Amino acid sequence: MSKQARLGIVTVLSLCLLTGAAWAGEPLVVKTEAGKYIPALASEWTKAGDKYRFVLKAGNKAPDIAAELADQIAPVKVEAADDLTLVFSGKDLVEKDLLEKLSAIELGKESDRKDALAALSAMGDEGGPALSDLSSAGSIRASKKIELPTAGERQKDPCNLVGKVLEVHPCEPLPTIEIKVIEVPSQGEHKAAFKKNKRIAIRGFYKIFDDSKKIDPSEARTKINLETAKLKRGAIVYGKPFLKEGKIWILETIEKK
Repeated sequence: MSKQARLGIVTVLSLCLLTGAAWAGEPLVVKTEAGKYIPALASEWTKAGDKYRFVLKAGNKAPDIAAELADQIAPVKVEAADDLTLVFSGKDLVEKDLLEKLSAIELGKESDRKDALAALSAMGDEGGPALSDLSSAGSIRASKKIELPTAGERQKDPCNLVGKVLEVHPCEPLPTIEIKVIEVPSQGEHKAAFKKNKRIAIRGFYKIFDDSKKIDPSEARTKINLETAKLKRGAIVYGKPFLKEGKIWILETIEKK
């Protein structure tokens, strides 16, 4: 990297630190003048029993946001169900009160400042990360890995949905698969959502890089789900459902029995 390029990066990062200009600084939801709550960092939310599930917009990290929110919304509890889903719970939790709290909390400012400091401190004699590295995941913001159960544990999971493949619709980055439900989950929050012999659409979870928005093929679940493009009609598949997007159920992994 040239000295001029290094200077440019240092200048930009320094300005962010000095002015407090955040690359995030948004709440999950925004309250309008009319008193309505609309999505900001969250794309949608829904009530699930006595809990509330928030799906984040692409490029955000649920584990990081959960950690940042934890102390600010106590005694309400928040946890990351996966990379893009937050689950809020608490005694007598009311949606309006939760949204009011969340709309007042701007997220990401502190982490962006830390990232900028880390990037500046990483620049040694060789200039630290190359310009090309700044557009790839992990060069500035490290991603957290989720431990995936073994293949045997996944297949025996009582939260699994099992189905017979009827159609595979090619899509990018992953196909949408129509199945006939053979076995419904015996446990889990979605066990009542499925009925045997029903035709439904499913898709596998996939993770994207923060900055480029491209799929991350090295992530464990994503790597498994990329294989769904090879599925054929008649195959028996299973997986754990965790989210519904429109009419499509998203499964953590989709694998052949």
